Amino acid sequence: MTILWLAAAVAVVMLSRHRIANACALVLAMVAGTTFPDVDFFLPLDHRSGLTHSILPLLLLAYHPRLRGVVAGLAIGIGLHLAADCFPNGMRGYATIKLPFAGSIGSSASYLWLGLNALAALGIGAAIAAHLFDRLMLAVTAIAVAGIAVAYLAVTDGGWPPLALFAAAGWLTHRRRVAA
Repeated sequence: MTILWLAAAVAVVMLSRHRIANACALVLAMVAGTTFPDVDFFLPLDHRSGLTHSILPLLLLAYHPRLRGVVAGLAIGIGLHLAADCFPNGMRGYATIKLPFAGSIGSSASYLWLGLNALAALGIGAAIAAHLFDRLMLAVTAIAVAGIAVAYLAVTDGGWPPLALFAAAGWLTHRRRVAA
């Protein structure tokens, strides 16, 4: 389903240049981003691969100017997913980050990796959204994103602590727009 949500987001921005298309793409890509890091299940990678549980996928899309809304939404969704992954039942074995050809980076490094990448992803998403939309469109999009975030985090293990991170990112986005 992740790839279908992401494909829908890309199709929306490629078919229309209207600002509402970017807002819709952001929301669709955010839904995709909440599960995107777990595409490692379908690839020849270990679960919690450092390649998918990081901002690397964002960097691969960031240079296409029409995909800014998609990148913003994917970033927010990935940020939420990684933030929730910071609160496993125990950071060992299956829960730790694995790097290709190196294996697990250990529990302390995994917490650091997930936390920093979650903050970076949320910051990237918030910054792009703040740049992309006027105040009204940003507010409407933020309400939709917040609703999806609450729904996702409410059913995800370790979901409530990351909700505080998400609220902080939304607040920073709002403050940036007010200051501009």
